[in-house]
Amino acid sequence: MVENVDDRKAKILRAIIHEHILTAEPVGSRTLAKSYELGVSSATIRNEMSDLEELGFIEQPYTSAGRVPSDKGYRFYVDSLIKSDEHDKSKINFKNFFDNYHYEKQGIQNIMNQMARMLSQITHYTSVVCEPKVVKNKIKQVQLMQIDNTSILIVLITDTGLVHNKIVRLKNRLNRKQIAYLNNFLSEELRNKNLEDINSGYLKGLEEELLSSLKISRELLELIYNGLTIVSKPDDFKLYLGGTSYILDQPEFNDIDSLKRVLNILDQEELLKELFAKMPNKELEVMIGHENDLADMHKCSIVFSTYSIGNKASGKIAVIGPRRMEYSKVMASVNTMSNLISKIISELSG
Repeated sequence: MVENVDDRKAKILRAIIHEHILTAEPVGSRTLAKSYELGVSSATIRNEMSDLEELGFIEQPYTSAGRVPSDKGYRFYVDSLIKSDEHDKSKINFKNFFDNYHYEKQGIQNIMNQMARMLSQITHYTSVVCEPKVVKNKIKQVQLMQIDNTSILIVLITDTGLVHNKIVRLKNRLNRKQIAYLNNFLSEELRNKNLEDINSGYLKGLEEELLSSLKISRELLELIYNGLTIVSKPDDFKLYLGGTSYILDQPEFNDIDSLKRVLNILDQEELLKELFAKMPNKELEVMIGHENDLADMHKCSIVFSTYSIGNKASGKIAVIGPRRMEYSKVMASVNTMSNLISKIISELSG
């Protein structure tokens, strides 16, 4: 134990957190004495709670109320008090959910979307799944489409179902015949090529044949190649959210300002991407309250995991909920889901 938290204090803190998770209300010594087998009197519990408050593990939300766990209390609970058998029980229930799930003929983006939805249904919190950074995908199709006189849309589809696209601005219009030729040429040259093999050097090798056949400028061709290079190695990634409405079920967000702040974050994909990009590549981690950088999410906790392709980190999945979260269930669910995604994506990537 740390910071003078002996076994009795730890037992009382654990009971406070369990009761608060259950009721969302401040917890008093009499409630603990009646509902939990702590083996001590209500007066002793009150004294121990006073010590826990001085140590910063619990706090009083308003005068004459009971106590609620602080960020520090939740951190101690997550790191030291959750029992391993609680993880195992959630893990078994969660694995049963996947018995009839067949992913073999589905694209990755569809799988990510379904995983986010399943995770939120199991945990009853909001879930986020990041698209994997897959480098061993092969190109299934490349398509150029005219948008207007000086813009084309490049769409690249991989054999695992990932779809990337980019609008490229051109200085001159390509006619229909030139676009058709480019589509046929690029399909023949790039189909079944590994994404990691598509680079400016490879594309330059195709240049002379295209220039002689199409009679377009080298500058224009380079713009198309730059677009192809970007869609074949995107730095960006997509996020898939599930169960955003579960936030509405949490008493912590009954006041409209708190609710709006959290929903505003969930609605801004770029902010979420920034948050996820900063998360370390860890098998399982918990960010509690003020431990994350976004002030508007200080009433929330985030449980996240990094899933992998082989031994290489590829993406993250997470559950976002109130600090009063069922940590053992959520941690077990996120960990199990992460392992399943790793298995599925690794198999689909060959």
